[in-house]
Parts: sequence; structure tokens; C-alpha cells
Amino acid sequence: MVRYEEVLREELIENAELLKVLGHPERLAIVLLVADREMCVKELVEILGISQPKVSQHVGLMKELGVLSFRKEGTKVLYKLVNDRVKEILSILFA
Repeated sequence: MVRYEEVLREELIENAELLKVLGHPERLAIVLLVADREMCVKELVEILGISQPKVSQHVGLMKELGVLSFRKEGTKVLYKLVNDRVKEILSILFA
């Protein structure tokens, strides 16, 4: 049987990681942009004015943590927000 403290600790760690990801202004901006529609890295670079490697690094991290998902459309890779907790956080922050 899993102890309460272990479950709580795992949840605390997961939530802390999620908040850490959203704590970076560039990642928060990316999440906001892909919350309503799919976007590729090139579009994010143009809108945010940051380098392509930096955007790719941010997107990769958020994809790895289950914040973003992706699909390929020809040569483009389109990203979108899929994490419901992040959607809730955004609705609170930007109400």
C-alpha cells in the first residue's frame, strides 16, 4: 500500500516542476501563444523575437514534461498546449 506521504510528495514534486517550467517568461509566453491554436517554432520565433534554438529548447522541455504536444504537417511541426493544469493556471493568471 502506498503511504499518503509518498503520494503527497510525488504530487508536490510534479507541481513544483510544472511551476518551474511556467516560471520562465519566455516559456510562459510560448504556452500562452499555443493555448488557443497550434503554432510552429518559426511562428513563435517571429512573434517573440527570440532565437530559434532558444524556442526549440523551451518547446522541447515542455513537450518532455507533457505540457505541449505536437503533430507534423509536411515539414512543419506544430505545437499546442495539452496540459489541463496549465490551462487552469493560465485562466487564473490571465483572467
